[in-house]
Amino acid sequence: MLETTYTMFVGDVAGTEEIVARGVTLPRALVLALEHGGAGRATIVYSDIGSLRYFAIGRRPADGGDFECATYTVVQRSDNHGSDADRAFEVFEQVLLNHPHEIWGGRVVPDEEFARRHHEESTT
Repeated sequence: MLETTYTMFVGDVAGTEEIVARGVTLPRALVLALEHGGAGRATIVYSDIGSLRYFAIGRRPADGGDFECATYTVVQRSDNHGSDADRAFEVFEQVLLNHPHEIWGGRVVPDEEFARRHHEESTT
């Protein structure tokens, strides 16, 4: 099975787009979005609160400042921390696709959709 890859871009008021990356997986797109513009290093933090596990994703500024949360989720804690982290990361990926403004100023779309949209624009 082929994994879907994505195009990341930032648009401006004039309608021009800066392509940030093409052919990236969704996990890689998430990291690139968090680190776009040199804002810092992508970081995930977590803590256990009763029967729940809290995950936050954001960045640590390059200057060593405090963690800046972009978004967070809470999952039911299991005996497998890795599985809990995977479930949280899936939520973060969906936030990037459906509510990208929570993470960065651009958009992420499947490569095929981006190519189709640009092909249609160039033929009109």
